[in-house]
Amino acid sequence: MTTVWTNGHCSGEPVAPIVNFNSPSGAALKPLYKYLPSKYLDAFVDRGEVLFRSLSYYSNYEEMQVRGDRNEGKRVFSPSGGLEVTNTTTGKTSQLRGTFESTVRDREIFVFCMSHELSSRLATEFTADVCVEIMEPALFLSRIRSALQLRKWVKQGRLLHGSVDYYSPETEPLAEWAVPERMVMRKTTDYTDQAEYRLAFARGNALQLENVVTQIKTGQDITQPTLVEHPQHTLKLGNLKKLCKVHRIE
Repeated sequence: MTTVWTNGHCSGEPVAPIVNFNSPSGAALKPLYKYLPSKYLDAFVDRGEVLFRSLSYYSNYEEMQVRGDRNEGKRVFSPSGGLEVTNTTTGKTSQLRGTFESTVRDREIFVFCMSHELSSRLATEFTADVCVEIMEPALFLSRIRSALQLRKWVKQGRLLHGSVDYYSPETEPLAEWAVPERMVMRKTTDYTDQAEYRLAFARGNALQLENVVTQIKTGQDITQPTLVEHPQHTLKLGNLKKLCKVHRIE
């Protein structure tokens, strides 16, 4: 039997969860930007249809070499020198070439992604020809919360929201591996330029402390990616025209 240790310490004890990340209570939010193809513009602005996709969808998106992050919903640790592994029977340690991976219940956690930035570069990256500027983020969030309160399967109607934090896979996870709320709001530094602001909610206890699956990967994942049969939920907020401004991307 083996356990992973790093620099002589275990990965850490779980810490208390946080609901709002990088958004101090009472602080005014600056405008946020949602990039999308113009064919979805009326649904979003006129009817207020906000599509939340599961984290599993976005991780598969990356595997198929389109926009997304194959490490969505994961906290990975892959030091260049390898993982320090301790055999609990003999007490001996060794270096293992591999990646420690902790994964949330990614089919039960749903996200809606925006950005802090308005730029043609991001529009190109997201294959979008329009960008909706949400000029009143606080009112937008209020409508999201109201819609979630109507869904009993969302525990206490909880909404996570905040700026995404970016980390290097070579940085030790410490206690973060056991806290789904933190993992949902983290991405690797490969995506720093997206300057993402994220909304998230979950089914049942998916965000509960230590509700994760951990493993050590030493080879390539042979699972075939697919964009079908991933859960999604659309919240209907009503007309959003008073909260938004539409930018056409040339």
